[in-house]
Amino acid sequence: MENASKALIMIAEVLVGIMIISIGVYLFSEMGRYSANTTRQIEDTQIAQFNEQFLQYTGTTTLYDDAGNPYTGPRPCTIHDIVGLANLAKQTNISNGFVDITDPPETADSDNNAYIQISLRSSVTGTEHHLEILTEDELIEIIKANDTVIAPGTADIKYFHCSDYHVAQNAKTVNFMSFTDM
Repeated sequence: MENASKALIMIAEVLVGIMIISIGVYLFSEMGRYSANTTRQIEDTQIAQFNEQFLQYTGTTTLYDDAGNPYTGPRPCTIHDIVGLANLAKQTNISNGFVDITDPPETADSDNNAYIQISLRSSVTGTEHHLEILTEDELIEIIKANDTVIAPGTADIKYFHCSDYHVAQNAKTVNFMSFTDM
């Protein structure tokens, strides 16, 4: 009888030990899932903040004509905004390992490319510039050529709009933007 009660106590101790280990494994697993979800949410937020720097110039907005009548049109931006994006793209490309790029990759707008390309197309001359590869002096010349529209007796700010962009599906980041004058 004494041995049977000792055996039952040992079995109870083993079962309590197994329950404590099971609870520990469960808590460890739940904490791992929580940590992974938190990390993923932080990464998604960082990607969204990065993309917002570029995508703020896409889409449409309400504009007003000379008579004050509202209409919907592409979101306007200046050459200074575009050059700012090109400098951001250049710094990001350098941090992604793209150093001394003289020609952008052919597949800059692919789903597998981390290279960011900023293109400026002139509807008047038909020329296209890849701004992220230009030197500072070349960018200054682009700014000078595209800052204002000079007409007899007036000089108005020249506006552009984002005519195309691409978000890489793998990295979920913007890797191509094209701007055209309005």
